Amino acid sequence: MRLRLLALLAFAATATPALAADSDVIARMGDVSLKVSDARQLADRLPASERNPQILERLIRTELVRRSVAAEARKQGFDRKPEVAARMDQAAEQALVGAYVGSIAKPPADYPPDSLVRQAYDASKDTFTLPKRYQVSQIYVTGTDAKAKAKADDLYRQASARNADFAAVARKSSQHAASAARGGDMGWLAEKDMLPAVAGAVAALKKNEVGKPVLGPAGYHILRVTDSKAPELLPLDKVRPAIVQSLRLRRAKEIEASYLDGLAAKTPIAVDGIGLSELAKGK
Repeated sequence: MRLRLLALLAFAATATPALAADSDVIARMGDVSLKVSDARQLADRLPASERNPQILERLIRTELVRRSVAAEARKQGFDRKPEVAARMDQAAEQALVGAYVGSIAKPPADYPPDSLVRQAYDASKDTFTLPKRYQVSQIYVTGTDAKAKAKADDLYRQASARNADFAAVARKSSQHAASAARGGDMGWLAEKDMLPAVAGAVAALKKNEVGKPVLGPAGYHILRVTDSKAPELLPLDKVRPAIVQSLRLRRAKEIEASYLDGLAAKTPIAVDGIGLSELAKGK
């Protein structure tokens, strides 16, 4: 089935079906059509940053293929098979339960209050503190053998010589293409972003000092720290959306748990122990 789906997707990616004059239809695949309202629901599931025509078109094409396969399955009577019908009923009921409980557990629109947001921020300042960061440049030599070591030592002498242009040496000789094109610049990096050996070497370097070659898993790094930033606590306004989302999610879980506990208390569950034992034995 997966191969068939892939084939249908490939066809849908190249086909340009003629649309009827019906302005409510945004796309069609054979007899299966997708309305503008359906496409809008697909778009609403995306983050605002991903709502561009290319991504939306992929979603629409995928949805049309899904609907086409479902239509073919119904045509072949698969929806009337007992085991399939049971799974469809279970999926529909689960969707119903999820939607209903979700509506019950949804916190009020004005939750959480500012005082609770501030309290959560003050209690988690470590989480919202950026670690110390370094602006690192490197000259990289691939290989860990003696030949690579000799080349790295030579490049270190060139880059650390009086009045040497580290960026020029990196552009000419570094074997890490992406950073070489930027004169060796690796951007701003925290310790966790670097290999352990590199992180230790970087932390020991003074500003604009060129360090001796450091051996990594696959080659040598000649490092230079051009700047650094001390740990920085992000302001509340910048992390407020994340805190609000976290608090609303936690509150929703609390409301859901309270509702389910109350339901179980009001209507206790009775289980046939003998029947359960027989079931466990496969009888």
